Amino acid sequence: MSAAANIKPTEEPQKGNSLWMDGLKRLKKNKASVVSFYLIVFICFVAIFANQLMPYPFDEQFPDHILEGSSSKFWLGTDSLGRDLFSRLIYGARMSMAVGILTAIISLVIGAIYGSISGWAGGRTDSIMMRAVDILYSIPTLVLLILVKITFDSMDMFPNNPELKALTGMLLALSLVSWVTLARIVRGQVLQLKSITFVEAAQSMGASNFRILFKHIFPNILGPIIVLLTIQIPSNILFESFLSFIGLGLKPPFSSWGSLANDGWRSMKSYPHLMVYPGIALFFTMFAFNLLGDGLRDAFDPKMNNTD
Repeated sequence: MSAAANIKPTEEPQKGNSLWMDGLKRLKKNKASVVSFYLIVFICFVAIFANQLMPYPFDEQFPDHILEGSSSKFWLGTDSLGRDLFSRLIYGARMSMAVGILTAIISLVIGAIYGSISGWAGGRTDSIMMRAVDILYSIPTLVLLILVKITFDSMDMFPNNPELKALTGMLLALSLVSWVTLARIVRGQVLQLKSITFVEAAQSMGASNFRILFKHIFPNILGPIIVLLTIQIPSNILFESFLSFIGLGLKPPFSSWGSLANDGWRSMKSYPHLMVYPGIALFFTMFAFNLLGDGLRDAFDPKMNNTD
């Protein structure tokens, strides 16, 4: 028998998992993040189908059942106008989640475009663009947010739809304030990647700046951006709740968890359920987003060893 016959065929090399697959595998092992993810999905489901899940219209009043406690008819009791607190809590989920998620998405779009252009252009353009960001950073976030919110409220937007007017003003105010952090993060990532070999190769092949940014660089920084996004959402919900708490948020009869907490604060000693239930909803939602953000950061951290 010849020596060639004893040679075993070489095994085909196994394909390595991508960064996303490895990250998802690590994320699935983080039980707290997985539970938080399902809780967030459930809250989003409640927010989307709020009209179908509410036992009563959120603004319907029952004059004979003012400030009642929990009962078979009103599971979480009623408020000072006899409105079902459970229905208003479900409706509040829609408003709070809409503000948190939509604001984060709008901030991502603005911040990603601004930071990408600044980091890629470099030089004088980068310096001027970042000085504008520094000016916004020098203004306290809360003060800037209140000023922007008051400015938008003074505009006559959607006069025939007060719900959309209130929501739009909140979205625009939070978006114009929160994009700054995303812009700085994206700029830093672009500065790191634009001198990498695959970017230089794309330039040598005649790829346009737009294609390099959004086809080569942006997909590689999507992981850190998603992590930052999950941290940004609870911050936006908290800001919305604070504005509603001080009377600059949604106006009655519309409700968010912050406005419900504001209504309950005035009579907390006598009727604590008006404050407790919105507070619990806010606590668990923000806690879930923070746990999910921590899990995503650990899962997609490029410095972690791929030992799975």
